[in-house]
Amino acid sequence: MVDISDFVMEDDGDGGEAEDLAALKACLRALADAIASTNLAVIAGGQGDAQAAAQRVNASVAALKRFHEAFQVLERPEGDEEDGDDEED
Repeated sequence: MVDISDFVMEDDGDGGEAEDLAALKACLRALADAIASTNLAVIAGGQGDAQAAAQRVNASVAALKRFHEAFQVLERPEGDEEDGDDEED
């Protein structure tokens, strides 16, 4: 297990850090599920089992939807940009 405490900024007491870490954990789990399901779909397709492949593809799509939902917590609102250097003119 990797300790990410060195990479986490100090908590300012609003509980946002815990929410961000929970969202990050959910994102990583969903991505791992999506990758595993996609790999299993490829294997099942290679073995000629179209029904199993279709089930794994559906599971992969569901995992990607979970990732998208969890990632919404991590996205900053547009007004919270730290600097304007990322904007192109």
